[in-house]
Amino acid sequence: MRGVVLHGEEIHSCQAFRLERQTAQGAQALRSVLRRHAMTGLIFLAAFAALIVLLIWLGGLLTRWLPISSNWKASLRVLIVVGVFPLMVVDEIIGKQQFEVLCEANGIESADVSKARGKRVILEVGEKRMIHAGIIPGAVEEWHYRDADDGAILIAHRNYHAFGGWLMRHTPLSMGWPRPMLFPVSCSIDYVARDAIFSNNNITLIN
Repeated sequence: MRGVVLHGEEIHSCQAFRLERQTAQGAQALRSVLRRHAMTGLIFLAAFAALIVLLIWLGGLLTRWLPISSNWKASLRVLIVVGVFPLMVVDEIIGKQQFEVLCEANGIESADVSKARGKRVILEVGEKRMIHAGIIPGAVEEWHYRDADDGAILIAHRNYHAFGGWLMRHTPLSMGWPRPMLFPVSCSIDYVARDAIFSNNNITLIN
């Protein structure tokens, strides 16, 4: 069986074709993700608008038979909408403060990174465990950054996930994914803090 020998130009052409195909696939995947996020946002806005309409209808129902003027009824309906909605998310308002305290006390911002300074590290994420550390239920993961050469743990911290308040856990607003309405679902949602710390300490994450 004779082998196929490719010349330099043919190899370069094949590599360019593979790169172009991977780029096209990546762009297609990105467009798909953006479409899904856009649709999710529209559904959330529609559900939120429906909730406000429900509160307005409830306000009208409660004030319809009151022996007061129409101006007072309108003002009372506005107060019902403005007053009831915060009550529906009061657990998230409190939970946001508790969640931020947990992230600051046990997250990457408080971790000792001195052992990893100037080194290459690999992230190892532990099993997610359910917790009830505050008014809102959630979960926690142990994050370990190991030395890329010998596997020793150089950085250890926790990453917390919040499941949202009562409104997001028990109404269609969550769209099947109970998450907070007023704050990020995770301490490490965008990795901005971690990337800044790693950059300042010349730490290279290789996975």
